[in-house]
Amino acid sequence: EFNQMQPFPFDLTTLQMEAYRCFNISPKETLEIAQELYTSGLISYPRTSSQQLPSSIGYARIMNELAKQKQYHELSKVLLKSKLVPNNGKKTDPAHPAVFPTGIAPKGLKEREAKIYDLIVKRFLATFAEHAVRETVIVYINCHEEIFIAKGTRTIEKGWHLFYAPYVQLEEIEMPNFKQNDKVKVKKIELLSKETQAPKRYTPASIIKELEKRNLGTKATRSEIIDTLFQRGYVEGKAIEATGLGISTIETLEKYSPKIIDEELTRYFEIEMENIIEGKQKKEKILEDAKEAITKIIVDFK
Repeated sequence: EFNQMQPFPFDLTTLQMEAYRCFNISPKETLEIAQELYTSGLISYPRTSSQQLPSSIGYARIMNELAKQKQYHELSKVLLKSKLVPNNGKKTDPAHPAVFPTGIAPKGLKEREAKIYDLIVKRFLATFAEHAVRETVIVYINCHEEIFIAKGTRTIEKGWHLFYAPYVQLEEIEMPNFKQNDKVKVKKIELLSKETQAPKRYTPASIIKELEKRNLGTKATRSEIIDTLFQRGYVEGKAIEATGLGISTIETLEKYSPKIIDEELTRYFEIEMENIIEGKQKKEKILEDAKEAITKIIVDFK
């Protein structure tokens, strides 16, 4: 048995990934919808990299407001009976907390807006719920001293799953009630010939997570970057594939102006921009660095 902890509150990247997983809504559209919900006063500012909800937002007040909405009434009432402590993640943002609903009841939302709003509310509620309890059973089968393994995991106590439904996706495989030295009857034996699989192609959501991991782009620009690649015909498909034009462009830049595609250079400026925001760096120095770098790049590029 093991405890499965509640999910962290949404930052923009995890919201975009979940919206893509649950509804197939692109990261760019998710940001646009979230921005619309924010300007309507329904959620907090979405362009955040924080996974933490500070107590200053007033957990109980938001829950009480959500309880006035029919679909969240029961869930909110259950949580209000307990001590409200969110399962905060490690990621922070000096400017904004994680994404959360304000409690104001929405009116006249379009279908996709309603979906994103529901996802944000359910995630908010789930972070305050009890952990879930799951059980994994591993069975070792001895067949003439050759050991075969069967494994299954099931949920025993749903906990936060009830609050995040229907967005919880977990495989439930229940093993028979085996005991030590039980005999297993073999119905048939299949010999499978398999090869190791290549890594999966990126999706618009998984590539945003990769950009974040590599410190490329910002929470506000990453979805725009991916969209630009599609618009210019450099990539195509839901399982993203580079086009002939995209590959040729990179090959040409690698040959004649490699600095343009240097991750280190981009990462350096992204980190330094954050340092300016936090008052750790002077903007004049970074502008000089940028001027120098761009001048060199332009010479190569010409």
